[in-house]
Amino acid sequence: MKRGHIAAGVVTLLAGLGLGLGLTASAGASTGAATAAGSPRQGSYVLACADDGAGLQGLHWTSWTSRLASGYGTEYENDCQPNCAEGHLHYRVLVMLWGSGSGSGHPAERRYTQVTIVYPGARPPVYEVVNGKVVATYPVTRTFPAL
Repeated sequence: MKRGHIAAGVVTLLAGLGLGLGLTASAGASTGAATAAGSPRQGSYVLACADDGAGLQGLHWTSWTSRLASGYGTEYENDCQPNCAEGHLHYRVLVMLWGSGSGSGHPAERRYTQVTIVYPGARPPVYEVVNGKVVATYPVTRTFPAL
């Protein structure tokens, strides 16, 4: 039953992205390496660039248009347990790059402005403070600005 709810959520998310892209395109510049018009369709993407502590790897793209790129791969995150050299967690993910903004210094070059990650299986914890306590949640989706 739980898988059915997750699958329904993924379908709803994908449908919402497809219908809302025209309205959510940002006019701001994005510095992401993935361009909306075409390649490079890289196989990895760094989410936390300071120390490469979180990112996407092994990406396989199933669709690539000027408004939406979608694919699948693995999210990795370094939790430094038992130490930072060995502490990598891995999660299977579906990935969508979407939104449209102009490239820095190149107004004709369009870039994706958002990255949405869907977790079809295990999910990483997201920590937040609620009523003064740190609480872990496990969201099915997460959206970030494209770097």
